[in-house]
Amino acid sequence: MSVVRRVRAFAGQLALLALLAGLTAFLVSGPARLANGRTDDGLRGDIGKLASSNRDLTFSGRPVDGEVSAAAQADRLATLRADLPAPLPGLVGAAWYLAESDPLSVIPAGTTAGPCPNLAKLRFEPDTAQAVTMVQGRAARSGGTPEVIVGQDLAQAFGLEVGDTFGLSGRWGETRTRVAGVFTPVNPADPIWDDQRLATGACGESVRKEGVMLTDQAGALAAGAELQDLTDRWRYRLDERRITADRVDALTMAVAAARRTPPAGTTLWSSLDSTLAEFDRQVRAVQALLAVVQAGILATAAGLILLAARLMADRRRAEFALLRARGGAVRSVAGRTIREALIVVPVAVAAGWLAGALLPGRADDFEPLLVGIVALLGVLAAPVYAALAARHPSFTGHRSDEAALRPSARRLTAEGFLIVLAAGGVYLLRRRGLDTGAGVDPYLIAAPVLLALAASVVALRVVPFPLRWAGRLAARARGAIAFLGLSGAGRAPLHSGPLAVLVVAIATGLFTGTVTSTVDGGRDRAADLVVPADAVISGYYFTPDTDRRVAELPHVSRATSMLLAPGAEIHGDAGPMILQGEAMVLNATTAGLELPPALTGAVPGGERVPAAVSRHLAGQIGGNGTVEVQGRTYKFTIAATLDSVPGLDAETRDFLVLPQQAMPIPDYQPLRPNRILVDGDGFDVGQLRTVADAGQREQLKQTTGRTVEDWQLPVPAVVTTHAAYRAALEQRGVDGALSFTFTAGMSAAALLALSSVVLAVLTGAPARGRTLSRLRTMGLSPGQGRRLLVFELVPLIGVAILAGGLAGFALPSLIGPALGLDGFTAGVSAGISLDPRLAGGVLAVAVLAVIAALVVENVANRRLRLGTVLRLGEE
Repeated sequence: MSVVRRVRAFAGQLALLALLAGLTAFLVSGPARLANGRTDDGLRGDIGKLASSNRDLTFSGRPVDGEVSAAAQADRLATLRADLPAPLPGLVGAAWYLAESDPLSVIPAGTTAGPCPNLAKLRFEPDTAQAVTMVQGRAARSGGTPEVIVGQDLAQAFGLEVGDTFGLSGRWGETRTRVAGVFTPVNPADPIWDDQRLATGACGESVRKEGVMLTDQAGALAAGAELQDLTDRWRYRLDERRITADRVDALTMAVAAARRTPPAGTTLWSSLDSTLAEFDRQVRAVQALLAVVQAGILATAAGLILLAARLMADRRRAEFALLRARGGAVRSVAGRTIREALIVVPVAVAAGWLAGALLPGRADDFEPLLVGIVALLGVLAAPVYAALAARHPSFTGHRSDEAALRPSARRLTAEGFLIVLAAGGVYLLRRRGLDTGAGVDPYLIAAPVLLALAASVVALRVVPFPLRWAGRLAARARGAIAFLGLSGAGRAPLHSGPLAVLVVAIATGLFTGTVTSTVDGGRDRAADLVVPADAVISGYYFTPDTDRRVAELPHVSRATSMLLAPGAEIHGDAGPMILQGEAMVLNATTAGLELPPALTGAVPGGERVPAAVSRHLAGQIGGNGTVEVQGRTYKFTIAATLDSVPGLDAETRDFLVLPQQAMPIPDYQPLRPNRILVDGDGFDVGQLRTVADAGQREQLKQTTGRTVEDWQLPVPAVVTTHAAYRAALEQRGVDGALSFTFTAGMSAAALLALSSVVLAVLTGAPARGRTLSRLRTMGLSPGQGRRLLVFELVPLIGVAILAGGLAGFALPSLIGPALGLDGFTAGVSAGISLDPRLAGGVLAVAVLAVIAALVVENVANRRLRLGTVLRLGEE
């Protein structure tokens, strides 16, 4: 019962310790779960957006000696699934068997195959029987002639009706087929239709449709025998709802293993492993950022626990001295304290862990270990400080402040070792990079915290000198408030614990904010590169005057045509090799882009056109060269070299920019643009698309001589606005976790910074209370007492902001190569940038810290009953 009575007697101190331990346990579990949940949601969203050919695992049978499929291998679905490498079998959500031909030319009855016939695959897929609704005719019942059923959209595009007979021609043979019926899908969103949708493909200067026709088993056998083309396929759809980010690595290796050693007689067709590998790279980068932020937050929280434990030991120093005077051992002092902590701390840690576990998301594998460490720290911190207090010099009559102001050689050595360790950790991290195979890289966790602690140590040893100088100046002025406050602040070693915690908190917050502004700045530059106007219209080919029609639309101030020719053949003077690069042609004078003066000021008449090329391509070309653009060859000379150019993404390595206004383009063969840059405000995106598609239809009519409808366009016009592209950069799979990490990191850092200031005030409250009691007998007013606290705290807060700010701003530069920030900025070099609003946020936190300190000091003074201290001799 004595333990319970002591817990009641020291309820405030134990409650503070338990509260901080519970908060730390919550920070271990809750934010990590939320971040993991957002990462998992992003992964599932990314997988859900993939085309079926990319996300599904499709095994294709390998015919032996020209044999065609018997269309009777549906029973292998379960067998092949069971043979998949783990964990793939448990992730399969749906599976289909089909026997299918390669694309075949569709030849209507009474005609011959033209240069660009429509294409169709002939497919037998048993599961489609329950997924269709017949709107005309009936299901296929093949006899002597194979019968097919077709979708309404394919029937319209191919001009087919029930009863029509047509030919299918392939590489090895041909067959005659009859349309038995027309259907619509029961559920168009059913994944069984993902690889059967009607598509438009380019064929030279013309276009054609590509689709799938369904037949029965007899029809597949008959047609396959004549075509000599029918292959078994087994398609497995992975259920993204069962996939989590922590399984991406294992899933990627499993898909790669299935590709290397597929089941006998099959070949795997899927790009899921490459997609997952890219996502895994992004996940690791987010985990690295989260690890740095979480390490800084947890280090700050652990420091607060230690401060609370020290505060508890300092407040009970008289009790411990009495126990020692009565013959109690140091272990007795520690034992009674640990029994008190065991009553409240484990319960608080369990409550904090449970509160974090209630949040949606996925727990990290090491979460129980971290919670156990927090519980151990909360239980043992106070006993350890109590044991140290029992050996403290103050028991022998020595002044603790003088001992602190004269640090021992051992302490100076430890501080120097900490600085060297931090510098060495950052150097090694930059040199070796991020250990992607280590999960959460311990180097990456330790280096930022060590750097912040090293900054606090340097500040701790440097700050007394200017404060003492300022104190001497204040001593010459009228009034003692500034002198007394600065003198108290000058005893910085007495504030080493709060100062270190505050520096780590500010460094973590500013690191998070700097990374946020850096990523935002990189994404802004990426958007400016890819969409160098208010909007970009892209398509197959437009007529040369389409830009003029776009410019006449309401709210459009300027429209400029541009041609992007991927894989353009470039011949350089440096050698006979044929180079390929992205050729860009535009009127550099009127486009309004940031291009070299040699291009914007280029005029016609020269033998060679001035060009801007990428640095990599310039080294291969030499000084001059030729490039083929839409069938014509143009001579150019390199007038400028660039790292990037507006209109192309930052990852384009080889590009060539030509000023159209200086090119000898004949009137009878004008260039056909495929991009239009649009400037304006408030324009209608639908109108832009309509005018652009009209330009495409006219261009195709001029080329083919046939009238083309919108649905026949090989590439319908796409309008990408600058704002939409910039927003899309923040909507990728990992961005939810990234945004949460930034927000949670800055919020937690601000909260813990305020807490550290409050604990610093509580730690020095008794000593300041005695000083204020004596000064009040000399006429000190309550307002002057508050000013005294401000003079004492503001220099320390300012030093912590300066040291923590420098560490937080330098961290992204120092460890940026290990973080891979370029992966969040569409390949644009992230650089390092600082949002000026962060400075305002730090100042706001500093003001709040001072206000909180004044409130806590006022409450502490009331509890200490300063008016009776001198009269009763209380301490």
